[in-house]
Amino acid sequence: MNVKLCCLSICMAGLLQSAQVNWQHGSIGPTRQLGLIPVGAATMDDQYDRELQFNIYRFLVSAPDSGRVRTVTIKAYRGELLLTKFTVRVDGAVSGTDVADLDGNRFPELYLFSTSDGSGSFGRVYAWQFMPERKADISLPRNWLPEPVQGYMGHDSLWVENNLLCRRYPIYQAGDANATSSGGYRLMRYQLKPAGTGYALTAKQE
Repeated sequence: MNVKLCCLSICMAGLLQSAQVNWQHGSIGPTRQLGLIPVGAATMDDQYDRELQFNIYRFLVSAPDSGRVRTVTIKAYRGELLLTKFTVRVDGAVSGTDVADLDGNRFPELYLFSTSDGSGSFGRVYAWQFMPERKADISLPRNWLPEPVQGYMGHDSLWVENNLLCRRYPIYQAGDANATSSGGYRLMRYQLKPAGTGYALTAKQE
């Protein structure tokens, strides 16, 4: 009788220990099912979020960092007044933003720079001028993407400096691989001028 009780006690102890081990190591399963992510793992795609200030104007720019074409949300404020909120679809990732007054009329322009996916990394500019009564589009020159025969294969750098939009890209010569250009660099500068109901960036004559 004592032998049977002893065996039964050992069996019960073993089952209890096994249940404790299974509960401890099995707790990860329900956690994942509830949608919880371990510490250090990304919970969502990284966002591009920037706030820019120009005198009493303020701009909030937000864009998801996923997909070949991204939808950027822009909010423009004058003081605490929301002037406008709109979205624009851009090709590739948002690589930068800037505010300026290139034409000197005291109204701000917002410049959004994007870089296309792939080995070319072609740069593009999306821009608007914000006036009290409306938002005006800013267009790019028709030859913004030069012909490959001129040595252009992307990899643009874009920024605003001294009331000019600046653009720098490497020059490729025949036989150059996409990752190694041998023709130096070309620097382009653009001015802002009225164009109909909007504005246009035009190449500055050096």
